[in-house]
Amino acid sequence: MATTSSTTKKTTSSSAAKTTASAKATVKKPVAAKVAAPKKDVVAKPAAPKKPAAKRATAAKSTITPEQRYCMVAEAAYFHAERHGFLGDPVQDWIAAEAQIAALLSKK
Repeated sequence: MATTSSTTKKTTSSSAAKTTASAKATVKKPVAAKVAAPKKDVVAKPAAPKKPAAKRATAAKSTITPEQRYCMVAEAAYFHAERHGFLGDPVQDWIAAEAQIAALLSKK
């Protein structure tokens, strides 16, 4: 019988532990319901007034120095001669390049 009473005690203590564990598992804390915040009406903001474009000064048209013009003509003459396989008169290439650069600079 001693064995039986110790078995009964073990059963009692283990059933008490199960009861405590199951009581903890079944008790749940109340959770507050999540409520979505009301959406604000999005109103389009008026566009910021545009600033007037900065006026370029009359000096903004940079004047080309004679050295710069010479380099431009020389480069154009080279490309003109290259298109023709460097065959022909270099003076004619130079004259064609001067006309091309003069037309280009007069547009500005």
